[in-house]
Amino acid sequence: MENYSIIKMKFVTPVHIGAGTENYDFSSSDLHSDTLTAALAAIRAQHGRSEDLEGFMASFALSSAFPYSGDSLFLPKPMGKMQVKVKGKEEHEFRKEIKKIKFIESDLYDVLAKGECLEVDDEQLEGAFLLKQAVNWKQPYMNHVNQRVSIPRDGGEADPFFFDWRYFNDNAGLYCITDATGELLEELLQLFRELGEIGVGTDKNVGGGKFLVERAELKLTLPENANAMMLLSLYIPAEEEIEGLQLEKAKYSLLLRGGYMAGSSSESLRHLWKKSIYMFGAGSVFPTREFPKGKIVNLAPKWNDERAHPVYRSGIPFYIPIKLVDYE
Repeated sequence: MENYSIIKMKFVTPVHIGAGTENYDFSSSDLHSDTLTAALAAIRAQHGRSEDLEGFMASFALSSAFPYSGDSLFLPKPMGKMQVKVKGKEEHEFRKEIKKIKFIESDLYDVLAKGECLEVDDEQLEGAFLLKQAVNWKQPYMNHVNQRVSIPRDGGEADPFFFDWRYFNDNAGLYCITDATGELLEELLQLFRELGEIGVGTDKNVGGGKFLVERAELKLTLPENANAMMLLSLYIPAEEEIEGLQLEKAKYSLLLRGGYMAGSSSESLRHLWKKSIYMFGAGSVFPTREFPKGKIVNLAPKWNDERAHPVYRSGIPFYIPIKLVDYE
């Protein structure tokens, strides 16, 4: 059994996580690993520790943030067809319900990681969640859409729009996993606490996305005869790693990462558009026994200004070994 350190984010105000578009009427459920590591590095730099930020970000792996509810921790569904059956039903009767699943309770990974078929009862399927048991289950969050008005600074016509807030229940929130230990883990915890005071997501400047931090553990029983790895973070492979990923057999998603330099300490630079890069998404599965290392990239745009600074994004992968029978 493997023990992993996790950092829980218990939200005390609603949060809106942008989905990479200008539409605010939908809040994404994905708080990606590269966003979190960049935010932690920015806070570190604000404390005068801007030396070797690239080295700091490369010194640990951090997963993307996933939901938790009470003692239930959820992990992303692996890409590809899952070995899941519903008791008393034929496959065509539950196929659509299985496709809705985005998150699986961590206790069920003991079976899935071994490449074995997981049999569940119908009540364990709760929309986007696959539960260990449905007793006393409560959705970790609810969404509420508000109407707002955007008023141009030049006095033009007001433009109404909708804004989606996500509210987490009292005993629910998001958590991420890290391989950091010792003093490095303590530093990350402190940076997360400060991030919780600042907030994450859109509209943190008006009180959105504030959270409290709690340290905990995640226990997983993983197979010794693993033949694949599953990402729990975003991942940018180094050039020499690509061949070993066997992409022709892999099941993966690609996410285009970019956007404005909104986190810059210099307000005059926040209108600049960062360079974009594709990254493998959490839940991607690669048939490899090699240990990927990933890399840090600098997405700073070319701009002739002495205040311009690097914009690092972490592609260091956090992954778990699994066994998939269709990769034999």
